[in-house]
Amino acid sequence: MIMEQELSSGVKMLNGFLKLMIACLIAILIAIPLAGIADWLGLI
Repeated sequence: MIMEQELSSGVKMLNGFLKLMIACLIAILIAIPLAGIADWLGLI
């Protein structure tokens, strides 16, 4: 019973960390073309 609780809390922490990493990755993938467009338009 104790092992299951530790595993579930660890899995929740890992899932939260993976969601954060995926969110950062998506933000970077969106930001790169936006920065390219802004540079092309002369905004930067």
